Amino acid sequence: MVPSSNAIADIQTPRTDTWTAFHNPASLVQDDEVQVAAQYENRYMLAALNTALLQAAYCNRYVNVGVSFAFFGYAKYQEMMAGVTLSRSFGRFSLGLQGNYMGIYCGDELKYRGTFVPQIGATVDITAKLTLGLHAFNPFWQQIHIEEDADRTLPIVYSVGTDYQIVKHLRWDMQVDYDVRTTYRIATALEWQAIDLLVIKAGVYYRQQFVGCMGLGVIWDRLQFDAHFELNSTLGVTCQGRISYRWPCAR
Repeated sequence: MVPSSNAIADIQTPRTDTWTAFHNPASLVQDDEVQVAAQYENRYMLAALNTALLQAAYCNRYVNVGVSFAFFGYAKYQEMMAGVTLSRSFGRFSLGLQGNYMGIYCGDELKYRGTFVPQIGATVDITAKLTLGLHAFNPFWQQIHIEEDADRTLPIVYSVGTDYQIVKHLRWDMQVDYDVRTTYRIATALEWQAIDLLVIKAGVYYRQQFVGCMGLGVIWDRLQFDAHFELNSTLGVTCQGRISYRWPCAR
C-alpha cells in the first residue's frame, strides 16, 4: 500500500513547498536544506491496516536527493517499499525521478517476492501563483511475480494537479488521478495559514463515493507536526500523523 501524501486529500502532485515520498518526485525541489520526516497512518481503525513511512532528503544547488522506506502489513502479510529520489529545478520547471523496490512477504513457503517500480514527475510554474503538476507511478505496468499463474498487480496511476495561491496565506489545490486497473479519483482542498504556528486544512475527494478530509499543521521553528483525518461513510475513519524537521545547509 502506497503511503498517503502529507498534503490534505492526498493532493501532492502540484505541490513544491513540501515532499512526500512515493508521490510526485518533482515535489523535492526545496532550497538548500536537509529534511527528515516520519509518518504513521491507520485506515478504518484496523490494526492490520497501518502504514509507516520514514524519509530523508538533502537539497542543494545541483540535484536534490531523497531516500525513503515504507512498511505495511501484519504477521501473515507484509509490503515494503524502499525508494531513491532525484529531482532538480530548472527555473519555472522542475523534474523528478524515483526508483523504488517493492517487496511483499507471501508466507513461510514463498517468503519474499519483489520488483522495481519507477516514478516520474514534473511541475511547471504557469504564473507566480499557479503551479501545474504531472506524475506517473509505475508507468511500465510492473507486477510482482509470486508463482506460476499468480502475480500481484500494482497500481498504475497517472496524476495531474494544480496549486493556486489565492492570497498570501490561502491556497487552493485540485488533483485528478487515474488508476488504469481500477478507477479515477478527483480531489480538491484548501489550506489556510491562520497564524504563523497553525495551518488549517479541509478537502474532499471522490473515488466511487465522496470522502471528507480535515487536518491541521503546527509549525514551531524548524519542526512541524501534521494530523489528517478522513471519513469514509462506509468504511470509517482514516488517521494520519507526521512529524518533520528541516534545517538549512550552507552552500
